[in-house]
Amino acid sequence: MRHIEQSPKKPLPVLTAHTGTNADLLPHILWLYVPEGSVIADVTYGKGAFWKKIDTTKYNLCPTDLLIGIDFRNLPYKPTSIDCLILDPPYMHGGPTIKLSLNNCYHNANTGHESVIRLYAGGILEAARVLRKKGICIVKCQDETESGKQRFSHIELIHLLEVFGFSVVDLFLMVQSTIPITREGPQKSARKNHSYALVARFRR
Repeated sequence: MRHIEQSPKKPLPVLTAHTGTNADLLPHILWLYVPEGSVIADVTYGKGAFWKKIDTTKYNLCPTDLLIGIDFRNLPYKPTSIDCLILDPPYMHGGPTIKLSLNNCYHNANTGHESVIRLYAGGILEAARVLRKKGICIVKCQDETESGKQRFSHIELIHLLEVFGFSVVDLFLMVQSTIPITREGPQKSARKNHSYALVARFRR
């Protein structure tokens, strides 16, 4: 039986829901779906927060990000050259940081929910270009509320993945260990304190 060497304190079986951070979740996803030695493109690498509990020498990790000038919608990889791609772009339309990222970095005309989904679409389409057949795409996302309307991003992205040639084979739930900031005024819907990791396999 295999063991999750990157996270030895976590007992089997691997569960769909986790409390903690992306660093706690990623070892489980890799253990199930990405063999050691695989070429992994983390195209929103940032400061490497996902990889804090993983021995990266066991994979051929290709980290890129806007911080080094590489847009995940235009990757420097040849077609069918990647085994696994990790996509974790800004997934909330509100707030100055996200607006700055969406407008200045990704050149979106506006910062509404539809712009967030279009950003994902560009990344998924590029993933379809660089992934090998049966390659794995790990997509982090979070549902949101826009102008009082529930926007279930994970459902929209599942549909996008299927349109672009992927089969969604698993869904993981990450629950925040802290309580979300409460805004002033009456609460009209439940505050979202979870995000998703969609695991999709490229069919073509």
